[in-house]
Amino acid sequence: MALRILFAGTVAKHVDSPEDNEDAFRSAPERGRVVLSDGASESFDARGWANLLVDRLIDTDPSDETMLQCIDAYAQLHDPDTLSWSKAAAFARGSFATMVIAQDDPDRRAVTVSALGDSLAVWTDGVMLLYTAPYAHADQFSEKPTLISTRPELNQQSDGSESNEWTHATWQYEDQGYRVLLCMTDALGAWLLRHEEAGDASALERLHAIREVPELVDLVESERASGALRRDDSTLIIARLTASS
Repeated sequence: MALRILFAGTVAKHVDSPEDNEDAFRSAPERGRVVLSDGASESFDARGWANLLVDRLIDTDPSDETMLQCIDAYAQLHDPDTLSWSKAAAFARGSFATMVIAQDDPDRRAVTVSALGDSLAVWTDGVMLLYTAPYAHADQFSEKPTLISTRPELNQQSDGSESNEWTHATWQYEDQGYRVLLCMTDALGAWLLRHEEAGDASALERLHAIREVPELVDLVESERASGALRRDDSTLIIARLTASS
């Protein structure tokens, strides 16, 4: 297969509380697929919702029918009648999460990316940043993102209609040797694009070099300490794509 996972790991907003990490990711390199979701902290059960989304979308595309199936599955996780009034109210308000889906198409020698929210997919040649989705500029991370909700009336349609706010991109690697795909949640995405916009390639270089979770922990903790990286759950996936003859 053309897609090879070089790294996949996450760092919780508080390193000593990994159980509170609300990011979720899955990879199926044999099928050329990577999915990443960041559960919104204001949600009732952001962790459960993000994990449910990646479990379902590792095998299928985000159609309106699929989203309704995810919402139904989420509803089975909690019984509002057994919750305190405050938790029941939070459950009724809904849970929210981002989504990035990357799918390799080796026949076309291309990767298709679908993204909703402020998690970021990055396309590089192993040295330079080429394209990003859904955001292209660091200041976009200060905007309120559209998220996938457990309340169906709040969701954007996934069928290509004008109200569809999913971002779709196709990135080619034919006759280009290889390309590197990085998927990351918003704190890392904003940090990377700020460096790129300042003409500083060191952030991308440091991300490219990560192969073990302690290396990601060291980067995240050092950048948090300096104030350059917002304290949030931070997840990174690195995949290499090589055109086969």
